[in-house]
Amino acid sequence: MDPGREHIFRVFWPERLCQPIKESGYLVGWNLGSGVVVVATKVGFANTTQVTGYLNEFQQQQQQNSARRDLVPAAIVGYLSREGEGLCEIDPRDQSELWIDAFTARTLVAFRDVLAFGLAVPGRVIVTVYDESIGKPWHYYLAAPINLDLTATSHTEHCSSSNRPSKQLPLQHILDHVNAAKDLYGHIHVDPPQSNPAAQQPQPALVGLRIGNTVAACAARFLHLSDMRVAGMRVTKISAVGQQLDLIVRRGMHAIEQWRSRCYTKRGEHGPHNAQYANFWNSAWVVALDVVLGCVVGVLLAMHSQAVSEWMLGALNQYTVTSLEQTIVWLRGWPAGLKLNNGLDGFLAELFLWLIHFWTLVFQPFTRYMRAVVVVAGYSGFVGGFSMQLAVLSDALALTTLHTYWFYMVATRIFHWQLMSMYSLFNLFRGRKHNVLRNRIDSCDYDLDQLLIGTILFTLLTYLFPTVLVYYLTFVGRRLAVIMAQGLLEILLGLLNHCPAFYLASWLRDPLMFPGGVCYDINSHYERRFIEAAWHMPGSPVRLSRDPIPLSARNRMNVTVLHMKSMSVPLTALFFQYYQIWVQFSASYLSQGILRSLVTGEVIRP
Repeated sequence: MDPGREHIFRVFWPERLCQPIKESGYLVGWNLGSGVVVVATKVGFANTTQVTGYLNEFQQQQQQNSARRDLVPAAIVGYLSREGEGLCEIDPRDQSELWIDAFTARTLVAFRDVLAFGLAVPGRVIVTVYDESIGKPWHYYLAAPINLDLTATSHTEHCSSSNRPSKQLPLQHILDHVNAAKDLYGHIHVDPPQSNPAAQQPQPALVGLRIGNTVAACAARFLHLSDMRVAGMRVTKISAVGQQLDLIVRRGMHAIEQWRSRCYTKRGEHGPHNAQYANFWNSAWVVALDVVLGCVVGVLLAMHSQAVSEWMLGALNQYTVTSLEQTIVWLRGWPAGLKLNNGLDGFLAELFLWLIHFWTLVFQPFTRYMRAVVVVAGYSGFVGGFSMQLAVLSDALALTTLHTYWFYMVATRIFHWQLMSMYSLFNLFRGRKHNVLRNRIDSCDYDLDQLLIGTILFTLLTYLFPTVLVYYLTFVGRRLAVIMAQGLLEILLGLLNHCPAFYLASWLRDPLMFPGGVCYDINSHYERRFIEAAWHMPGSPVRLSRDPIPLSARNRMNVTVLHMKSMSVPLTALFFQYYQIWVQFSASYLSQGILRSLVTGEVIRP
């Protein structure tokens, strides 16, 4: 460091040291290089050797914490004395790369000098006052908003070493040391017992871990069975109950893993693990809320199972059989003035009426078990909660409307075949054909016989197309109604399974539990707590006889004071899971692929 050039020093100063002190002491913290110093606390009851021993013990503890292994070793970074007092030992300041010499007078703090290996270095001091949040381990600083989505692949990258080729240190690297200041304060002033945190776990916790491991193994086996396929599709893809069971098992395995990791972590060490902490307890709150609602709805369904089953049978018969028959009968008599082809119209009407009659014969024997299905759905709420009851309702809706899916498949196949045939015949009129090998439209010379046959077929298909289109639109509307109903149930499942109940409660109780970055206040009241050491304080002249450092030996330190505050994430950030649900719902139900399938007559899979 060049003593002849003016330097800029960035000193992170705790709020606790802005108050009047009772005794002088060493300033301990971290010297990060590039003129950046993080002051953690003051030690006034020990000499240099004792303070160094405390810092070595603290460094050994930090090496056991994987999240703190990248911190620079703590050291003595300066001395804070009361007015008229000084440092008797000269060895620390002469051997330190950067030394802060400060003192307090009444309620004010002043910087005498910033020394480099015992030599005064002229420069400007930017003091950043921060709140060390002693007693609030869940408060910490982050340069960027906290990532509450644990499934995201992109996380905030922390600095791994202080020796960077760039002159500007990353802000998060500095804030990591600021966050560790409360731990250093607790180690020196509180002095907790030094022992292995895993050995402090009570016997019930260890038994719970063994039970959790067994449950996790069984859950992994269940997930392997959930990969079974029916008709070429996974069970979890075609069944809402299968999806809900898969979600319950995965959530349980994730909770066991989080509990296992928390059991081997020191109690109270939240800090950067607030996202995992909140995710664990939010899952617990969601499960509790789900089970409570499931029990209430289950009791109501069990008490009124007969009335509910009769209402369901009446609704299914009205909307899936009677109304469908009435619609088909209406289509046979020139609906809305449309002159349909009598032969094709009669054929399609007889076909679909026969399918409805066949479905009635197949479904009729199962109506006697509708009350049992309602009771089972009610009791499923005691195990899987209200979400399981919604899943059962979604699967029941899919099964009871299976015949409308058959009708939709028949109408879609006929419509798609006729549309593609008309498109091919239209290319024949244009003198073109589809090249299958190169997947493009090429020119082609047709004979007179081919053109004649193509004209006849195109004319027949054109006159038959309105009849096919009417039946296609009828059953497409029915199919879309079922899909939208299932989509609504899926939205309700998503809202219930990912309700941010604990996130909201924690944010309302303490918004700083979820940090969203830092801000700086340049007009804070802390600015009046710092003075320039070369100037006399108003009404209190400096007594040179009591001051070991003469006034002529001081350098005027230009001090700029900033107050660093932690900002909380906005309220909308707590609903990140709902945003993901909306994205998935839009991709599944509101995509351009569905619109293209409707226009071209392609099948919309369940």
